[in-house]
Amino acid sequence: MNQFLPRAVLRGRTIALRPACLQRAQPISSRLSTITQTAAFSQATTSSSRTHSQPPVPPPSKSPAELATLPYVVRRTPSAQLPIYRRTMSGGTRQVALIKKVDGDRRKLLDDIVGALQIPKEEIRINPTTQHIEMKGVHYDSARTWLLEQGF
Repeated sequence: MNQFLPRAVLRGRTIALRPACLQRAQPISSRLSTITQTAAFSQATTSSSRTHSQPPVPPPSKSPAELATLPYVVRRTPSAQLPIYRRTMSGGTRQVALIKKVDGDRRKLLDDIVGALQIPKEEIRINPTTQHIEMKGVHYDSARTWLLEQGF
């Protein structure tokens, strides 16, 4: 029990113990039970009231055999999400949409995106280092919808 008291008390000095010191003076087992009960209560209240801002991404509509016949494939992330990302640059004045995890003919995918989304050819490119497809402008939502329609 002595290990939980302040040093001044152990040396015989008289001090007024604050509530925090008294709580530290309690045995560890009683403090742990209080902490566990509080954590269980907070977890029960937060898990039931949590809502997600976006609906979950539907699974791919094409089978692996159908995807193998295409000239390019956009693979999902390990958490089954589409690998399309929104990047804000230049202090928030410039937006770029990135498509990652592309296997196969990236030029063909670039041409299909240009034709389907009506993006000017100058605003879309393949990054030579990372091989990601970069689209200048606010094209995240339309590109995500197009990828889902294509069955990826």
